[in-house]
Amino acid sequence: MPRHGQRRMPPPWLSLLLCLLALAVLPAGCAWLGLGGDQPAAVPAAEGQPGAEQKPESVLPGGVLGNIASKAPPKSPAQYLAFLADQFGWEQDVAQNTLLAQAVQEQAWDERVEPFMLGLFFGRGFSVLPAVGDGHEFSRDAVVNGPLNQARLLVTTRRPVRIVLLRPAINVEIIYPQDGEQPQLFTLDPDSSVVVRQSRLEQYLR
Repeated sequence: MPRHGQRRMPPPWLSLLLCLLALAVLPAGCAWLGLGGDQPAAVPAAEGQPGAEQKPESVLPGGVLGNIASKAPPKSPAQYLAFLADQFGWEQDVAQNTLLAQAVQEQAWDERVEPFMLGLFFGRGFSVLPAVGDGHEFSRDAVVNGPLNQARLLVTTRRPVRIVLLRPAINVEIIYPQDGEQPQLFTLDPDSSVVVRQSRLEQYLR
């Protein structure tokens, strides 16, 4: 028991509490307690920094498709397919393909580049057909790799389709539905004779 008039000493825990409160009012203490202080601001990812969406750079200057279109033999299927693929905006599909870039550098147009380009069109939803005969029906985008002569081809879908002819086509008629949209036709041989016309029937007779 303390004597009368003797000053009581504060308990140890009270001194510790006062020290902590003193630290809280310092700048570092304010930030630590979440009462203020400078916090790092969120900075949006700039182009070229992690988190920024950007197109992959091509392994060949000028783009892989651009290199094929400019360096492949003139009027070759590899050149024409690369030109079309570039126009369709498919460079991102091949931009990082080192095997294709190596084939371009080695000028393996027929053995490696052309098959790869056909595979690219196939992967994009095209039918790749070695040959078609009279009366063939198209229901989707297609690449025809064989020659055509005296043939009538039918489009059975009413939506617009893309038809690519890589070989000479002589006296070819492509008919699309009366209530459908005209297909887009791409011919490698400028001397091909192809007529695209709308059907006179409401539906095809089978």
